[in-house]
Amino acid sequence: MQSLEVIKNKISGTESLRSIVRTMKILAAVSIRQHEKKLNSLQAYGNTIELGLQVVLKSVNTKEEKRLPVQDKLGAIIFGSDMGLCGQFNEQMAAFATDSIGTEKALIMTVGEKVLAKLDGVWDWLPFPATLSAGVESVLRNLLDRIDIWRTAKGVDRVALFYNRLIPESLSYEPVKVMLLPVDEDYLEGLRKKKWRSRSIPMFKMPKEELFAVLIKNLLYVSLYRAFVESLAAESAARLTSMEAAEKHIDERIKNLNELYNSERQDAITSELLDIIAGYEILTKK
Repeated sequence: MQSLEVIKNKISGTESLRSIVRTMKILAAVSIRQHEKKLNSLQAYGNTIELGLQVVLKSVNTKEEKRLPVQDKLGAIIFGSDMGLCGQFNEQMAAFATDSIGTEKALIMTVGEKVLAKLDGVWDWLPFPATLSAGVESVLRNLLDRIDIWRTAKGVDRVALFYNRLIPESLSYEPVKVMLLPVDEDYLEGLRKKKWRSRSIPMFKMPKEELFAVLIKNLLYVSLYRAFVESLAAESAARLTSMEAAEKHIDERIKNLNELYNSERQDAITSELLDIIAGYEILTKK
């Protein structure tokens, strides 16, 4: 039988833990909203880049652009997390990427330490910034630099992004694969054929090939940034789900402890009453 003081301390400690879990739930929910806003901003920026491509593609034939010899070698960038408490977030991502790559000999790079531990044969990895304001720009530059190394020194001509994407309706997530390179020719052809909405056709002074290269680089940058934001939003959703499950478990634990406390307290009171009655009976017999 546990003493009432011990049970009371357990209740107090568990309630403190519940407070922490609720705070983490709030932070996760706020993070999801912030990432959704960032995605909207990225969409607007991406639309601006597409408008630029729409103009320059009128005078650039992408099929005639100089390219590296085709090696048909894959580079895979897999996004996970650096922090825990997010359920099977990294395990599911690693399993999805592994199944998708299959037996293909791909160069693998991960973003996030937790998913790194779930994969074999990783070529390189980068830490995942805790927030978008905590060094994501430098990580993106490092990714672009490594992609250049892949293409020029490793014979990689296909780059795929693997990350978890938020499903807003259910606050869940799903793993996705997005091809970063080569840029889809059908996508570019669709922009080339797209009708300009205004009567005024924009002019540009920069050499068309140079402008095209700059716009494509920005397009890749947006795709990588979107992968970061989508993955962070999905991670927050996973953490929110984990915290909700933890809170439910903690509430059940507090309920059981309170019931135990009340039961032990009642037993103690009953025992004291019985002692009083027994003492009274002894005194009255005398």
